[in-house]
Amino acid sequence: MNTVVTTIKRPSPAVIARYRTILIGQLTQRLAPEQLMDSAIQPLGGRGVRIVGPAVTVGSQHPDFMMGIVGTGVAQAGDVMLIAPQHHEAGAAWGAGLTISTDIIGCEGVVVDGLVTDAHNILACSTPVFCRGATLRTRPNDEHGSVNSEVVCGGVRVRPGDLIVGDLDGVCVVPAADIERLIDPVEASSRQILEGGAQMRADRATIFDRMGGKKLAADLGLAWID
Repeated sequence: MNTVVTTIKRPSPAVIARYRTILIGQLTQRLAPEQLMDSAIQPLGGRGVRIVGPAVTVGSQHPDFMMGIVGTGVAQAGDVMLIAPQHHEAGAAWGAGLTISTDIIGCEGVVVDGLVTDAHNILACSTPVFCRGATLRTRPNDEHGSVNSEVVCGGVRVRPGDLIVGDLDGVCVVPAADIERLIDPVEASSRQILEGGAQMRADRATIFDRMGGKKLAADLGLAWID
């Protein structure tokens, strides 16, 4: 704690671009359950957004804005800032001024394991913010913590440079060591699912139809009554 690390290893822009095209559900099937963040962390305002980028981690004991401010001095364009206070219920850990700062930097997004304040003005910014909700409660900016050390965010252990992937279904973490290994099979299965969906529409065939219709029900031991 009480350290700021300014240099982290980030995935290549080429592999990040490939992760932007995949189905996140196909990715999460290949991740350990402990790499999926608490489902309470959702995009503020229900924005239909996707974020993909390397983690810049901000850890503290209690929520306030100070360590987030310090973190914006380290974050770069394309990064996802992870704000991880240990006692998130005590007040807001993020606000509109910080979101304006990430707009200026060009951050990919922000994930807050806790609450934000000034939600209306956050939503006027371009940086997507994922969080547990909004609050009027704030604390004095007197907190100490760390930037770019290992943190626990949404129940997931995250290291700087891990790949953060999030959308309306939630947020997951791809450990840096797995980023290159996972992209090929995830890309292939995503393509297969998308092509299958397009074929279903073309054939006007539901999943029920494609899986055998009434025979499926019979195979499941169900009594079909017309």
